[in-house]
Amino acid sequence: MNDNEIKVGSEYKRTLSYKNIMARVAWNIVYMFLFRPFSTIIFEKWRNFILRIFGAKIGKHTSIRASAKIWAPWNLEIGENSCIGNHVNIYNTGNVIIGNNAIISDRAFICPGSHDISSPAFPMVPSTITIKDFAWIASEAFIGPKVTIGEYAVVGARACVFKDVEPWSVVGGNPAVFLKKRVIVQETCTQR
Repeated sequence: MNDNEIKVGSEYKRTLSYKNIMARVAWNIVYMFLFRPFSTIIFEKWRNFILRIFGAKIGKHTSIRASAKIWAPWNLEIGENSCIGNHVNIYNTGNVIIGNNAIISDRAFICPGSHDISSPAFPMVPSTITIKDFAWIASEAFIGPKVTIGEYAVVGARACVFKDVEPWSVVGGNPAVFLKKRVIVQETCTQR
């Protein structure tokens, strides 16, 4: 073996503190027995309460489905009137900040963490994902590290987002590309 060769996997080192590991163990136990089993809508406040105990900042009237997987509640901030759908996976090794009135649809994957692939130790590199007010992340979309989704932006179903999405934009595809500007049509209600 010469100096330029690296034995794959031989240098990997876990960088999580003992405190972090214990918090994750405690959270996973609570998640399995006190969060996930209470799946009906009447337990929304209960689930938010449990998340707040573990350090999440959650606004009023926010709905988080019981099947959503949140890896580290202490790295989660959600505004008011937002919704986290069924089977959403928030792998928040770094911070995830979700604004007011935002929707994260079923089976979306929010991943602010990555690894330094240039290092033989392959360390975790946490970052922040920000999803602004009134944004919609459609079903099975992937949001990668260091991404900001602008106000009123829409990420189409199964899109993979690796760059910031401008406000009022609709993106889709893998990798996600701009499709069009979002326009909201005000409907008027007429009485008969």
